[in-house]
Amino acid sequence: MPVLSPSSIPTIWEEIQDLIGPSYGSNKSAGMALHYSYVNLTSYWDQNVGASMGFFDRVEISYTHNFFQTRGTGAKLGIGNGYQFDLDVAGAKVRLFGHVADNTLIPQVAIGGMYKHDSDGKVIHEVGSMHTDGGDAYLAVTKLFPKVGILIDTTVRFTKGNEWGILGFGGDKDNNYHAQFEGSLGYLPSFIPGLVVGVEYRTKPRNQRFTDESNWFDVYTSYFVNKHLNVTLAYVSLGTIATYKDQTGFYFSAQTGF
Repeated sequence: MPVLSPSSIPTIWEEIQDLIGPSYGSNKSAGMALHYSYVNLTSYWDQNVGASMGFFDRVEISYTHNFFQTRGTGAKLGIGNGYQFDLDVAGAKVRLFGHVADNTLIPQVAIGGMYKHDSDGKVIHEVGSMHTDGGDAYLAVTKLFPKVGILIDTTVRFTKGNEWGILGFGGDKDNNYHAQFEGSLGYLPSFIPGLVVGVEYRTKPRNQRFTDESNWFDVYTSYFVNKHLNVTLAYVSLGTIATYKDQTGFYFSAQTGF
């Protein structure tokens, strides 16, 4: 969790892997997962490909490459038709204590960090961003209540990434790190094993005078076909991106683990 993280919009695999049996990174082994996601918005589309490795249900490292395609909007923005932003994200996460799906009231608590690099310094600086490189640090608290099938996740993230870092980091309006909130609420219906439906919300920094940045919201359905394959569909509402308002669309992701 959340769907709108860590590489723009990935999956909720690791938070409920305990429900479907051992998968990658169990407490007795290491494992790997591969993921792909695609979102088609009103004026843009975005793709992510990446991989993660889990070690003994304690540590996870990950890498994702993000392709943000401006389509015809790039020409209107003056950066060229079909202009593409590329963002590399390397991450590490450590579970401090607790488990998502055990029978106690103690949640799973994890800390993590991400290093992000945007490939285009020229355009990034022209829109008022200060840096092409940046980092995030976060604290995530996640808990499943099996008797009622409710999954809750809250995350506090310290960041100065503009649109997750796609438009650089910091800006001519604010160049400091600030805490942002991410929250999600999921429901696991007992009559359809492996299905999760829910909503998520994320606050965003406002660093650039060039454009407002909106908070993100999505409604998702995620299905765990088995302990090796998860598919997610979502409706996303991302607000204003690079001056273009009402960016809504549909999202798809698939993740496989072994």
